[in-house]
Amino acid sequence: MGNDLVLDEAGLRGAGWTFRSNIDPNDFVLDEVAEIPEGFTGGGWAYTDGVWTINAVGEQVLLPAKRLEKIAELEAACQAYQYSNITHAGQTWRADKDARALLAEVLVPGSVRPNAFWPDISGADHTMTYEDLQTLGRAISDRGYDAAEALKAKKTAVAAATTAAEIDLITWEGE
Repeated sequence: MGNDLVLDEAGLRGAGWTFRSNIDPNDFVLDEVAEIPEGFTGGGWAYTDGVWTINAVGEQVLLPAKRLEKIAELEAACQAYQYSNITHAGQTWRADKDARALLAEVLVPGSVRPNAFWPDISGADHTMTYEDLQTLGRAISDRGYDAAEALKAKKTAVAAATTAAEIDLITWEGE
């Protein structure tokens, strides 16, 4: 069947869907037109000035899926942001899962030796006190909390959006 539509006494059907099984194909008249009439509306879409635009009916059909897609996009961006490099105390540090795990392991004993160091993203070692490492860990943690709060606000905005265009305007940029 593929992309073909079939209209017969069983109704109208296509790949994975059917429409009313009691349609008499003899009741339909198909007009041939040279072009789509201006102002044509059908199936949630309107044709005006040579452009298809979604209308209120289409918005309501598409919005639930659009919301789910946007929330998944925002969650992925939030996670990528949280695990990206972080600039703190004039240096840029790794903040991926491995760096976080190592930092947590280093902080567990409650102190570090006097000549302790931590590498920046270029691999250059920087002498760090226990307090310096705690501060770096706190910066990473604070960024995570800030990101979680931003994600929550963006999810609320997605839920409140009434059009696909409003949903599209909600992005992770600038976090």
